[in-house]
Amino acid sequence: MRHGQTQWNVEGLLQGSSDVPLTDLGREQAETAAAALAIRVGEAPLIVASPLERALHTAHALGDRLGVDVHTDDRLRERAYGAWEGITPEEREAGWPEEVVMWKTHGDAPVEGFENHDIVQARMVAGLEDWADQAEAAGSTLVAFAHGSCLRVGIHGLLDLPLEHRTIGNLGNAAWAQLTRRSRGDWTLERHHVTAATVAAA
Repeated sequence: MRHGQTQWNVEGLLQGSSDVPLTDLGREQAETAAAALAIRVGEAPLIVASPLERALHTAHALGDRLGVDVHTDDRLRERAYGAWEGITPEEREAGWPEEVVMWKTHGDAPVEGFENHDIVQARMVAGLEDWADQAEAAGSTLVAFAHGSCLRVGIHGLLDLPLEHRTIGNLGNAAWAQLTRRSRGDWTLERHHVTAATVAAA
């Protein structure tokens, strides 16, 4: 699941490794999503989150509702965007025009502090597989809370899909993907971009 809305989401800024809190709407989104998830993930899911506040707060909305601990894993934090974090798209275009074209074309950019796809994917897949092992051993559902870019890249990795085609889009705020794992490296994407509103309407 992706975290709820932040002010930087509203302003269209790349957050990356910056620790940006939820807005009032983001906190409301987290609670609404938690209510929808709570009746779908069992009484004692295994909950893990990125340590960044926006994801951790969203995770605690579910954990606190169920009385379940929330674990953190640094491997689930958002991709670092380096010098691009917190600046406007116009500033990005003006300062790095060639790099922006490369980023939009291939997803990676030679910008100081920018964390490339391969690194993000490797840590996300390793983290999700490790926590899925623990959930399976406990007979629990794994619920992982993270961020737009790293989740997209991570899901591509779990499904062994090429990143350059962006086969799967980013999750919106407080939206989640539902996957089933049969064994390590053998995953199926059951649903994508699920929200409290879509499950209520189903």
